[in-house]
Amino acid sequence: MAFGPPKASTESKTASVFAHDLAVKGDVENQGDLRIEGQLHGNVTGHGTITVAEQGEVHGNVEGRLVVVMGRVEGNVKGVEKVEVLEKSTIKGDVTSARISVEEGASVSGKFDTTPREVAAASDTRQAKS
Repeated sequence: MAFGPPKASTESKTASVFAHDLAVKGDVENQGDLRIEGQLHGNVTGHGTITVAEQGEVHGNVEGRLVVVMGRVEGNVKGVEKVEVLEKSTIKGDVTSARISVEEGASVSGKFDTTPREVAAASDTRQAKS
């Protein structure tokens, strides 16, 4: 018998973290949120929020529901809902999302595509029928 309030599950409330002293080579798929503080040489795909921290570097494409870049990405960035490019961050690649925000002091070398999801999905469907 346990005493006191039940412990809340922290699984869905915490992000998986690649620590600042970690360097990984290979593609990463994540079901929840992911915070990258180290170096990743490969593509990142997730269903939650993907955060590239200030010290973080990704040499590959990044795709998630929400993508927040505070560090460096050398590859394309795609957010299903939104991409946030914060001050002092650098992206060398294209940025695609229905919503994109770029803070003053950020650097992006690539194209922006802000086609809403519904329009892009309808266009893909029409092209597939052709």
